[in-house]
Amino acid sequence: MNDIHFEASREKWLRFFWLKTAAVRDGVKPAELLRVRHCYETWTPDGRPDSLAREEIFAVLKLDCRVLCTNSVSSLVLFYRKERLEKTLSGPEERSFLAQYGYSAGGTLEDFFVSLQGRCGTGNIPHEVGIFIGYPVKDVAGFIGRLPRTPVRNGNWQVFGDASESLFLMNLYRQAERIASDILDACGNLQIFFDQISKGNPNNRSIANG
Repeated sequence: MNDIHFEASREKWLRFFWLKTAAVRDGVKPAELLRVRHCYETWTPDGRPDSLAREEIFAVLKLDCRVLCTNSVSSLVLFYRKERLEKTLSGPEERSFLAQYGYSAGGTLEDFFVSLQGRCGTGNIPHEVGIFIGYPVKDVAGFIGRLPRTPVRNGNWQVFGDASESLFLMNLYRQAERIASDILDACGNLQIFFDQISKGNPNNRSIANG
């Protein structure tokens, strides 16, 4: 899960969220968990005060999203593509693991969301959310069970057991982010790029409980 606290221009914030959700947009990652402020105090290129609302970020990303919990300042948001996340959560290993934490073994995606939101109700992030965001079951289970870690260099998450699957997924997610970064670098004016996206034809994006 990613959270950053410094102020920046609108373009830099939008770029941050665009890159962090790139692997989800590409369909290689089921979801991404990010903390999103209700409003970001920013500035324009010529130094004038500006702001960026949470709803503007959602409009640019054009992903399904679920607000898991919220406070006076920010929300914990799961960005996802429905079909990809359903495929991940339909795996027998994933369902068996999540059932240990009160998730219905035969539940729908909505059932899983309700359970996850309930476990986020205290403001703490339950460790099993790693399954939702594309971490191997063995790594989530190893972290919860405090098993001996497998050392990896520059890992996106802690690895347990055989590292091959974990490293493959890490590289896949990073590659999607690198490609997205290269595309943005080639765009020139990012504000025009993001404005065109947010004003484009709506897709199936939905925002729940937020």
